[in-house]
Amino acid sequence: MNCKNTFIAALVLAASQSVESFAPSPASRVAKRGSTTSINGFFGFGKKQKRDNTDVTSSTKKPAVQTQNETTNPIRDSRRSFLSASAATASLLPLQSAHAASEKRINISDSDLKQIILSDIVDKSFLVTADITRAVYDESATFTDEIDVYTMDKWIKGTQSLFIPSGSRVSLVGDVNVSPNEVTFRFDEDLMFNIPFKPVCSLSGKVVLTRDEKTGLITSYREYWDQSVNDVLKTAKFGKKV
Repeated sequence: MNCKNTFIAALVLAASQSVESFAPSPASRVAKRGSTTSINGFFGFGKKQKRDNTDVTSSTKKPAVQTQNETTNPIRDSRRSFLSASAATASLLPLQSAHAASEKRINISDSDLKQIILSDIVDKSFLVTADITRAVYDESATFTDEIDVYTMDKWIKGTQSLFIPSGSRVSLVGDVNVSPNEVTFRFDEDLMFNIPFKPVCSLSGKVVLTRDEKTGLITSYREYWDQSVNDVLKTAKFGKKV
């Protein structure tokens, strides 16, 4: 194995360790799990594992009995009743997202959406910062690259954890094309990874953003690379600042 391949092997190993920051917490993992290093561990953001919950609550536990020395407090008991009723009522209400539907840019024009996506790419380098204009995305939108599929929150958290924006470069190649059905653009980038040795990998490709026909919101982000995952890894350079 030559020097460069040794570096690549070390890179993959270090990256697999770094993704623990956005992988499921230990409490949600299966008790016994093999330790593997994979390409998905390098770029992936981790998948939630189903918890095998084997805890059994004993049915023989005796309920607490109020002692004779404990006096009844009408104000306290009324407050408890009120809070219990409020909690029960709240549990029946739909959960409100931090980005409510009223904040979404419903049926935005193609020209306005183009300016937003242009700004996200050129001004905010969202491919490495995850700084997207969330108002034009449906909250159920999925994000897919050559490795895996993620929810929006998982993609944002993973991207922000994995890359170092100050050491990365994102360039728009050509124009942003917008239609009622989708948004497409090409990119070229150098990605500095937030792992030991801070390697920089280069790649290019295309992004397709699918829009909902009724709302115009983006429901799918799909990233296509011009290179294979292994070819991208082979471009790794160490100690290079873009």
